[in-house]
Amino acid sequence: MRKTILAAFFWISLAWAGPDGIYYALENRVEKGQIITIGTPQRLKIGGVGQLETLLTKAARPAREARWFYDEALKDWVLADQMGHSFAFAEAKKRYLEALNNKQDEFILPVSHTLHPKGAPYYYNLGIRQLLAEATTSFGGSSYERRYNITLGASRLNGVQIAPGETFSFAKAMGEVSERTGFKKAFVISGEQTVEGVGGGMCQVSTTLFRSAYFAGLPIVQRRPHSYQVRYYQPTGLDAAVFLPSLDLKFKNDTPGHLLIQSSVSGSRLTFRVFGTKDREVTWSNPVTISRTPAPPTRFIVSPELPAQRFVQVDWAAEGATVNVYRTIRFTGGKVTKDTLTSTYRPWGAVWLVGEGTRLRSGRVITAATDDAPDNHGYRLPTQTALRPASNR
Repeated sequence: MRKTILAAFFWISLAWAGPDGIYYALENRVEKGQIITIGTPQRLKIGGVGQLETLLTKAARPAREARWFYDEALKDWVLADQMGHSFAFAEAKKRYLEALNNKQDEFILPVSHTLHPKGAPYYYNLGIRQLLAEATTSFGGSSYERRYNITLGASRLNGVQIAPGETFSFAKAMGEVSERTGFKKAFVISGEQTVEGVGGGMCQVSTTLFRSAYFAGLPIVQRRPHSYQVRYYQPTGLDAAVFLPSLDLKFKNDTPGHLLIQSSVSGSRLTFRVFGTKDREVTWSNPVTISRTPAPPTRFIVSPELPAQRFVQVDWAAEGATVNVYRTIRFTGGKVTKDTLTSTYRPWGAVWLVGEGTRLRSGRVITAATDDAPDNHGYRLPTQTALRPASNR
């Protein structure tokens, strides 16, 4: 008897189950510089007309702005959006009942698609179609404040567009860098010494962005290397110092379309990517060191914020050098240009911040603002704080 009841319930359920609703979910993609629309068939299981409105409401979705992502299958960067869709309930109900009466297994749902204002066609029409270049630098070992500033600064440049013929200004795009606008104090290069300043870490941002623009073959309008070689920016010769708003980084968009800057931070790695219309191939040499100068002796600088016998190392010794990087740009029309990026770095000694009255192992007491002394001649107490250099960022 139990098996008979279950079998009867099964056949009644099948009789109550209605036809499936069919529709297409659409997305636009830009792949290899070409735009395409992809439709993915969707099947909506409808148990009865009473479920129809609830199911259609759940199946509806909003349009989504286009985003770049790396497609593992294509081994390339792809721009994709999500088209929104909604359903006309009255018409859907009519079609459902007709299919049910005609004993059809499925029917076409009446669906309307909407495109986000910044869907893939928006970027495609601007000429933002391919990855032109990218660059990544590491800020491992940085202080919390410096890491914070790097993340904040990079986020301010994410999504910036540069029109054809426009010259990009790092200072203008970044805006005010102050505690009022959310930046923290971290070590920067000011004149001949490394000191605390608001916005320490900005040069990590400018250097990474500069490399992506340089690798994309864009004309560099304004760029200055750091005063000395900084470990964060290896290989040397490809850095760009900024001290906002006076010292800027500028480059020009000489491509036929708009450029899009995107930034991302993952762990201790900062990446910038430049998207646009690819009209050139770019090659560049490894940095070539033309000359070298030995680093000077260690310096001890009195810091009013440190008590006596406290040491904080803020700079590591770096030799002076003149470095060249050679770039060749081959345009699709056959034009070829070559340029040389020259960077000159001063020799730089290790620098320690110390509390006034600190006694060296030689017996000498540091009281002046700057006091030269041989390496490792200061007392290093267990409570000492050791920081990494931040340069003028």
